[in-house]
Amino acid sequence: MLEPMRTILISLGIFLIITLNACTPKVYQPIPIRAIELPKDDYSHLAPIEWWYYTGHFFDQENNRYGFELTFFKTYMPRSFKLLSVPVYLIKEKFHVGHFAITDINNQKFEKAEKTDIIFYDGQASDSKLDISLSNWYAKQAADGLSHEIYATLGNKAIRFTLSPEKIIARHGNPPGIQSMAEAGVSYYISYTRMKLEGELLTNCVLNICQSQKVSGQAWHDHQWGNFNLYKFAGWDWFSLQFENNTELMLYLIRQPNGNYSEIAGSFIAKDGRLSQINKNDISLEVIDTWESQATGAIYPITWNLKIAKLNLDIIVKPALLAQEMDTRASTGIVYWEGAVDISGSKTGFGYVELTNYDLYPYGKTDNNTELRKNQLLKSLE
Repeated sequence: MLEPMRTILISLGIFLIITLNACTPKVYQPIPIRAIELPKDDYSHLAPIEWWYYTGHFFDQENNRYGFELTFFKTYMPRSFKLLSVPVYLIKEKFHVGHFAITDINNQKFEKAEKTDIIFYDGQASDSKLDISLSNWYAKQAADGLSHEIYATLGNKAIRFTLSPEKIIARHGNPPGIQSMAEAGVSYYISYTRMKLEGELLTNCVLNICQSQKVSGQAWHDHQWGNFNLYKFAGWDWFSLQFENNTELMLYLIRQPNGNYSEIAGSFIAKDGRLSQINKNDISLEVIDTWESQATGAIYPITWNLKIAKLNLDIIVKPALLAQEMDTRASTGIVYWEGAVDISGSKTGFGYVELTNYDLYPYGKTDNNTELRKNQLLKSLE
């Protein structure tokens, strides 16, 4: 009696192993390196991690200035993440996260919100068109087939914008569209570096009835995806700068635990949309000032003197407001600073800067003995 039972159990075990392997998403297979294809690559990909970033500056009819960030993240459940010994990806294959913030520069006020479809909300990202949503937030292709429509709510406020590309898409990295992320691998990375912003800022909303103000300005849209490993480095600093002479600059700096940069890369986009690569030897970046968050204990570099000799660039990058920190530990486990900045010097303009993990590695407080640490949410998803 025992032998037939053992045979049945072994057969059942083999069946379960084969079934689980068959259900393993293709997302876990290596992503081939290929040329960027548009508009297809504006859509969602079969990639372990992907995000769509919208940032920018806008003015209302009374010339009050604002900054905004709206971000959608998509990631697949790691195969090793289990619930009662059952791989979670068999229950929920992927999840989505959204972050939204508005900086009221005239009134020196910063407001933020975060959402995730792990528990409370519905989220999706289409692989056949630009159509990403999380609860009532969305980014989608407009009727003209070129512009992006975005919408998000925050307390009693909301934005409803149409963003129209004014330049061809920027393909960062080498080959074009493939950006090195040092020890983490590589990422597909494309941007609309200058988009005309038109739409509404909705305020004093009660039961979906709001006061509407027409607004206009400039936006920037980043899209990245791949199977790069975010655990391989301490954090990154990212600059997206829009100059008043209709040129733009992106810089991407990968940090190690001691605060040094293991990778610096970037792109300068000319008036006609042509892209020139920037590498580590091209730039000089000096920190002029820092800011400490009383909420998280993070210490950030916050004002910089950036020089790029081959561009005749010598500028000061300074925050429009110090307190633009995103504490998103409830959705991603990450603390980061993402905010509107002003540019002065040899070129002037506006921009956005992102600084991650300075709560784990406070600026000026780490050295060669500092070990690589991980936030608890990312560690639990390994």
